[in-house]
Amino acid sequence: MIFIILYSLLAIAGFASVTSIMNGYNRGVGFLIFLLFVIAVFAIAIIIPGIAICVRRVRDTGLTGWTVLVFWLLSLIFTSNDSAVMETISSVIDIIFLVILCLPTGYVSKHGWWSANYGNDITVPSLRNDD
Repeated sequence: MIFIILYSLLAIAGFASVTSIMNGYNRGVGFLIFLLFVIAVFAIAIIIPGIAICVRRVRDTGLTGWTVLVFWLLSLIFTSNDSAVMETISSVIDIIFLVILCLPTGYVSKHGWWSANYGNDITVPSLRNDD
């Protein structure tokens, strides 16, 4: 929500600055630079809490916290190329990570990866909590 507010202010200030520059004035550029600085500081300030929340959610599903690093490194490796195929693979990796983040608490540790019962892989795991 804070980013939406800051980017909305940035768009308004940018439009006002461009309009004033087109009219021959030099107003609003300082506020635009100030907003860019505030957005950068806020983005840097939420990096560590964002990582902590992500690791906590992954550990809550039953995986190790290193899973976050693995998925982020895979995503970074596949987006470093300028290939559409690599970017598609990166998008698929991001979607898989999002699905892992949305799993219920203890899902992987209770049900395993492929099915609810380890001996029979025919049964599809359910997202219901049958405790």
